Amino acid sequence: MAKSGFVVGGIVGATAIILLFTFILIPSQEIGTPDLITSNGHDATTLGDVLSSSKSNLTLVELFEKSEESVVKIKVERIGSATDTGGVGSGFVYDNLGHIITNAHVVDGANKTTVTFLDGSQYSAEIIGEDRFTDIAVIKVSEKPRLLHPLQIGDSSLLQVGEQVAAIGNPFGLSGSMTSGIVSQMGRLIATPDTAFSIPDVIQTDAAINPGNSGGPLLNMKGQVIGINTAILSGTGEFAGVGFAIPSNTVSKIVPVLIEDGKYHHPWIGITGQDIDPDLAQALQLKQAKGFMIITVVDGSPA
Repeated sequence: MAKSGFVVGGIVGATAIILLFTFILIPSQEIGTPDLITSNGHDATTLGDVLSSSKSNLTLVELFEKSEESVVKIKVERIGSATDTGGVGSGFVYDNLGHIITNAHVVDGANKTTVTFLDGSQYSAEIIGEDRFTDIAVIKVSEKPRLLHPLQIGDSSLLQVGEQVAAIGNPFGLSGSMTSGIVSQMGRLIATPDTAFSIPDVIQTDAAINPGNSGGPLLNMKGQVIGINTAILSGTGEFAGVGFAIPSNTVSKIVPVLIEDGKYHHPWIGITGQDIDPDLAQALQLKQAKGFMIITVVDGSPA
């Protein structure tokens, strides 16, 4: 593996793709529509609600007890791939219709996806939509409401550096594991695998994230999802204290569209370039090292 790179906190058994980042991939499949009930603020017509905060913080024990039924193991199979035959990742229940959120790299290219709930019940899953540019995917299972416990979606813009958080998932296939830490920083920018797009406003945390955690929730101490665990920065492929989660506000924007349309159309300009630093400013004989220099324009782009 590369000496340094980003490793997706994602799939046990999957082959890592090494660029600047090492992402671990995983898949997902289909199933019918379950009974409609109202739970945790989600009703039959409202999906992806951002729910109000609880009045007081939970202990880690209380947080785990409240959230564990909502987190699932996702096992995928990829037929015909010589380098990646599948693996195990994580996800969490989004609504009572059976929609489950995970990472796009977890389910991308999957021929078969199996979701396992806390009580050991297993169901085939259908990929409803995926957005590789933000590494978010939605899959669906046909399950009775008794096993569907949607997690509340929090407001990631309210996070503060130093705030306590917890990650729940299936690191190395170990089901229902929780780790805790703090928000180390916000507003990070990380590249997504096989795209020229970078995810903005990413949350950095020191809560341990390892292969198999990809797609699992990063929770605040009110039990709300404030991020999706997606990658780590490591020289070994294992956690080294720097993990990344896609912010919940991005999830709230992307997921409803994926459920409705199966894909998300991102606005784009179609240029590449670089910031003007002192050396470049001197070479271009500029008075100040400010601005952005356009290097190329993509053919057929809006630019």
